[in-house]
Amino acid sequence: MARLDDLDLSKTLAVLLAGGSGSRLHELSDLEAKPALPLAEGRLVDFAIGGAVRAGVPRLSALLGHRPETLTRHIPARWGDRIAVTLPDTPVFGPQGTMAALLRMPQDDAQEFLVLPGDQVHDLDLRALVGAHRHEGSVATFAASGDRRGPCVFDAAWLRASAATDLGRDIWEDLLPALAAAGKARAWTVPADAYWRDIDTLDDLRLVSLDFQRGWPCITPPGESATPLVDDPRELAFEAGGISLSVPRFGARTPGRWTVLEDTVVMPGARVAPGARLTRALVAPGAIVPAGLVLGDDPEEDARWFRVTPLGTSLVTPPMLAARAADRMRARLQSRSAGLATSGRL
Repeated sequence: MARLDDLDLSKTLAVLLAGGSGSRLHELSDLEAKPALPLAEGRLVDFAIGGAVRAGVPRLSALLGHRPETLTRHIPARWGDRIAVTLPDTPVFGPQGTMAALLRMPQDDAQEFLVLPGDQVHDLDLRALVGAHRHEGSVATFAASGDRRGPCVFDAAWLRASAATDLGRDIWEDLLPALAAAGKARAWTVPADAYWRDIDTLDDLRLVSLDFQRGWPCITPPGESATPLVDDPRELAFEAGGISLSVPRFGARTPGRWTVLEDTVVMPGARVAPGARLTRALVAPGAIVPAGLVLGDDPEEDARWFRVTPLGTSLVTPPMLAARAADRMRARLQSRSAGLATSGRL
């Protein structure tokens, strides 16, 4: 096997699959593509692209679909000076699945396609994956850990020649298992110490975000670095054992002003007012959590207003908070009216 440093990747094309709707992320993906969701000072998609850049792949074709607007702006702006980016004129993802999206990609003179899921966070050595593919000489080589499959490499000539045949709907569920059964695809076993997480659910997003809050668990995208806790002059902040405690300096002696966030992620653009206490929450962009809100003590009350997963993650969005606030306002007005009626003043 040739030394990895000697690999010529000039004919390797990275193909980014970033068009899924992310239905299991519910309200978070209603207005945004899953790969565009904020994560660790960037967006989820940055980890897939960063892996290709670290490997030395010179070109990237991004296949978009659901809500492509943010990614259409973000990818060239963030990565255009590190890798040649091609975006389709129109979204290529649709209900036909990942295989159809790959086959609708514009023709290219690539020797091999490095196919990257846009919803995985990992620090895999993709250059080693390409090297293993060339060494094996198979039609396809895919990263594998247990029953999970990740980035994969396809022989471009084979894929072009097979475009007219039925290759199935999904690359990972249909094509790769069929090729492996026929002896035409090989698994590249992921090193035991590699960091690899799939972002499929609200729980996945919250837990991976917490990993980054507590210390960067994998290689950061090029140009990014871990940011230490900033000492905001307006508040005192402490973190230990998954609990973040902050208090405005002017209210440090008033426990009711303390904000307690336990295993909670506040996404960019969201705010939490002093006095709130949140447990296992995922606060969506734009949400303003009011003072005094307690989340995590009463599952039944939490589920009345917020989306709570079976594993206990509570998604908090602006419309959910607005509905709760409106209900509380109605209750106060009704109580006041009842009090006035009782006193004879109404």
